[in-house]
Amino acid sequence: MSTVLVVEDSRSQRECISNQLIWKGLNVIQACDGVEALEQIQANCPDLVLLDIVMPRMDGYGVCRLIKANPQTRNIPVVFVTGKGRQFDLYWGLKHAEAYVGKPWQPKELLDTVKRVLLGANSFRDSGSADAWAKYGVLILNMIRLYECRADAWTKYAVQIIKFYECALGAFEQALEIEANHSLALRYQATVQKSWDRMLEKLEQTKPCKVCRYYYGRDGLTCAVHPNGPTEKLCRDWEF
Repeated sequence: MSTVLVVEDSRSQRECISNQLIWKGLNVIQACDGVEALEQIQANCPDLVLLDIVMPRMDGYGVCRLIKANPQTRNIPVVFVTGKGRQFDLYWGLKHAEAYVGKPWQPKELLDTVKRVLLGANSFRDSGSADAWAKYGVLILNMIRLYECRADAWTKYAVQIIKFYECALGAFEQALEIEANHSLALRYQATVQKSWDRMLEKLEQTKPCKVCRYYYGRDGLTCAVHPNGPTEKLCRDWEF
């Protein structure tokens, strides 16, 4: 049974698409945005990704670029399901993805497209070349820079930035395992490692408050709030 990842920020549309696929006998997993989609792909390695374009945190274009640049996932077919219908969007979608289904979609068109793409999918998974891994790392690094230039980078996107740093370092390490003297990987690995070390130093300098001795860990920069704060953010140390 093939597994399809449905990536859609609208819960109602996500559930509708999922139910149609399940009715057709497919296994379905879901993601509500681009960042969660990448996590699901890494954890489950689906056979096909149905991908919306306009989403919070990371749009479908960024997700598709990372899927196709990663040597471990580049053979996973992507089908865009989106209301964007301009000529540029159609061109980009067909250039980087295997198919494009417009919204509002027709169930028959959607299911026929999924079936056709799954039948034509290349299930072969290779380990990738040093060049492929290095280029993937550079792409992640460019994405990190886009996040870091935002005003709310470390209050809203800290978790994503840290994960991207880890992925970038992992990509360059993979390249160097294949070719120890790969110049591009060596150069960018040193750049990312310096930024990573500076960031870890910054996190280590952020001390927990003296009352609760608790803070959100390496994913955040602020200590836990006082019990009078929002209930969902209470520190466990405040439980009496």
